[in-house]
Amino acid sequence: MKIVLSLLVLALSLFASAINFEKDLESAKQKALAQNKKLMIMYSTPTCPECNYMKKKVFKDEKVISYVNENFVPVVMDIKKDKDQLPYEFIGIPTLFFANASDMQLVGKKIGGTRETQLLEILEKMK
Repeated sequence: MKIVLSLLVLALSLFASAINFEKDLESAKQKALAQNKKLMIMYSTPTCPECNYMKKKVFKDEKVISYVNENFVPVVMDIKKDKDQLPYEFIGIPTLFFANASDMQLVGKKIGGTRETQLLEILEKMK
């Protein structure tokens, strides 16, 4: 019994230690409305070095994970694959957009990559 409980706790801690980016904007909007959270929409491509740095390093930071999961519904959109569905214009990637789910009104954006501490400061302002 102890082994099963230990495995369950381990599995839950691993699941909680990741940002689960939504891939569909409409379902993310519904989730954000239900949870009374803002959307955090990241525009990227698989070949973008700064985007990949953020995904592999910045979004793996425990403080960032916790803050994003508690306050936002994150969505990642590929600027090439999702180009007909992008809700906002952009001039570079990665770009993070922060919006109210109810009316998609922007409350802020961040263009370009960032480090963990800088992102936490931005997230706090956007909340």
